[in-house]
Amino acid sequence: MDETSNAGYPVVLRLAGKHCVVFGTGHEAELKAAGLEAAGARVVRSERFDPALLEGVFLVVAAGPDRSENPRIFAECEARGILVNCLDDPPRCRFTYPSVHRQGDLLIAVSTSGACPALAVRLRERFEREFGSEYARFLAMCRDWRARLADLYPDFGQRKAAWYRIVDSRALALLREGRDAEAAAEIESAARGG
Repeated sequence: MDETSNAGYPVVLRLAGKHCVVFGTGHEAELKAAGLEAAGARVVRSERFDPALLEGVFLVVAAGPDRSENPRIFAECEARGILVNCLDDPPRCRFTYPSVHRQGDLLIAVSTSGACPALAVRLRERFEREFGSEYARFLAMCRDWRARLADLYPDFGQRKAAWYRIVDSRALALLREGRDAEAAAEIESAARGG
């Protein structure tokens, strides 16, 4: 694979407490800074590129309408091992932004590797219709069961089977109908092998 390949490696970064910088102005810069802050990052905003702001930085986004500094931003970040994205400048990106749908702990990210971002948006819109708030409630209930299942089933194979019983149960359908108490009982029954 060469440097021009569009193949990506999907990850979800945990940015709590990480130092990030957003260079640029405008709507996209605001959105990217807000997204980083929502993920718990410590975000510094600067309208103009200043290499002094790169000290101890984990991630940089160049989001200004003026792309003339992008080659320099990219080179400085590469030299320092900083993840960098110069928006709408694919050769100067070490990561891309997928189109994202969230429901609590559920995160669905769609990427077209830059080939057709509009398709990624349309797919996200489809997921928004299909995966509603019942998934957030389901995952909150599952989170409560995580440690309990480890205690009930020290054997990985048994624990895995219990998780699939939960996922394949009627719990999501019950949550979709607003029958949360019944869904919780369904999860408990499935967890215990019923």
